[in-house]
Amino acid sequence: MVKPVRRARDLTIRSPATGPNDRDQRRQERKSALLEAAVEVIRRDGPGVSMDQMAAEAGVTKPILYRHFHDRAGLVRAIAEYAFAEIATGLDEALHTDGTPRQLVAATIDVYLRFIESDNSLYRFLVHRTIAETTDPNAVLTDYISRAGRQVALVLGEGLRAAGLDSGPAEPWAFGIVGMVHSAGDWWIETGTMPRLRLADYLTTLVYDGIPDMGAAGITRTWMPTDTTGLVPDPPNRPSDESASADITPLNRTTRRSS
Repeated sequence: MVKPVRRARDLTIRSPATGPNDRDQRRQERKSALLEAAVEVIRRDGPGVSMDQMAAEAGVTKPILYRHFHDRAGLVRAIAEYAFAEIATGLDEALHTDGTPRQLVAATIDVYLRFIESDNSLYRFLVHRTIAETTDPNAVLTDYISRAGRQVALVLGEGLRAAGLDSGPAEPWAFGIVGMVHSAGDWWIETGTMPRLRLADYLTTLVYDGIPDMGAAGITRTWMPTDTTGLVPDPPNRPSDESASADITPLNRTTRRSS
């Protein structure tokens, strides 16, 4: 007697019941794959790609894509976090590279400029699209500057203490450097007026060497008066509210003459 063929499902070896940790791990792996797909389509097609294009790249529908990140803004924040992680890794490597203090400053500045140059589409998405896509326009960028500032401040503080100097300036210096490089980099990527390494050198000179003494070079600033005494006169006595309001003529209005 011929035995009936068993169906495939009957031959399946049943694995032990998966626990919450396994489900969380699979969910995180799926989320990472969706994020990688979104970043890939931004890099390939530019910062203006739609959410539909991101979903298509991942092989899912847009609602499914959003569900893994809670909502549209959550997906944008995750993309920003992805970019921040890359920059932070580069900063950490530059800040712990052997070299002179000036070389360390130059390497740190170049990390951000190199990211802008090599990953331009992701940078533009990070700086410009996140402002339009998130409910708190400044939160994403502020968070990056804050984290980068703390990262640089940590190394600056260690260096100052190792040299027997006051580490108090480490934090304001770090945030000043990060803010300056971000603003200069944003200007540079829009204008493209010079090579990256030249900009990095200019900014390093400003940070490490300071503004050159133009007076020592025989350059005088004719636009700046040498004697500022009386340049800004003291304000006159403020009139009372009633007399002041009576004397004010609104701007861009012509006073009517009585007929």
